[in-house]
Amino acid sequence: MDDERYFLPFHFHILGLQRSGFLHRVIDMTLKHRIRIGILLAGETGVDMRPHNPTYQDMFSAFFAPIADMVDISFIHTRHGDFPDQLSDYDAYLVSGSRHGVYDDLPWIPRLKDFITSAYSAHIPLIGVCFGHQLLAHTLGGEAVLSDKGWGVGVKDMPLQADLPKSSHQHKTAVNNIDKGQSVRLLYMHQDQVISIPPAATLLLGDDFCPFAAFTIPGRVLSFQGHPEFSADYLAALIDRRDDSIGKDKAETARQTLNIRTDNDQVREWMYGFLEHALDIQSRVA
Repeated sequence: MDDERYFLPFHFHILGLQRSGFLHRVIDMTLKHRIRIGILLAGETGVDMRPHNPTYQDMFSAFFAPIADMVDISFIHTRHGDFPDQLSDYDAYLVSGSRHGVYDDLPWIPRLKDFITSAYSAHIPLIGVCFGHQLLAHTLGGEAVLSDKGWGVGVKDMPLQADLPKSSHQHKTAVNNIDKGQSVRLLYMHQDQVISIPPAATLLLGDDFCPFAAFTIPGRVLSFQGHPEFSADYLAALIDRRDDSIGKDKAETARQTLNIRTDNDQVREWMYGFLEHALDIQSRVA
C-alpha cells in the first residue's frame, strides 16, 4: 500500500489483511500520523506593526496549537516566490490572507493560481482564509473583486447554512459544536469580496454585506472570508493602522465589536474535521 499516512506492521502485510473491517479502524485510530499542512503565506505582518504584534506564522501557530498533536504545519513564503518542490510534500494546503487582491499584477499570484489548480486536480484538500478564500473561489470557477461596498471589518455574526463534517479527535469535546442555522462569529478585515462561488461549491456563511463569506466543496475545499487565526488585539491594531482608509465612523463601530467572543475554536474543529474526512476519502480510493 503506497500511502504515507498509514504504516502497517510487517505481520499485517504478511497476512494480507490490508485496511478493512476491524484492522481498518485500528490503523485509523492508532497508526495515522499528524496531518501535514503546508501554509502558503500570501502576506505578512506590516513592518511598522512587527515590533508589537504577532507575525502570520505566530498567529497560525497559536491557532493550530490546541491540535498540535494532530497536525504538523509548515510555512511556505509564496509571496516571495517560494513553493513546495512537489504537491505531495504536504497532505493539505492552506492559503493565507494578504493585503493584495487576486487581480493584482504580481508574478507570484498567477503561479499560486496554477499551484491551486494542480492541487485541486490532484484531490489535495485546500483551505482558504481571506485572500486565500477569494483566490480559491476565483481560481476554481467563481469570482472575486474589489467591492464597491467598502471595508468589511470587525466581528460579524452570520448563520451557518450547511452542516460540516465533525472532527473525531479528542479535542472536539472542548468546543460546543455549531450546527446549521446557528450563528458563527468571526473577525473580518477585507475590501475585496467573492461575488460568486465555484459551481461545485456549497455556501456556508453570508449576509447582505458579504453574501459569500464561506463555502465548501465537500472533501476538496473549505474556505472562509473571516480570520479565525486573528485575535481581537491584532485586528484592533490593523484598524488603527487603516483608520483613514476604513473611515472614522466605520472603524469606531468595528472597534466596539471586538469584545464579542468569536468562534475561532469551532472553525479549527471544522478545518480538522474537513481534512480528516477528505484524507479518509483519499485513502479509500487509493
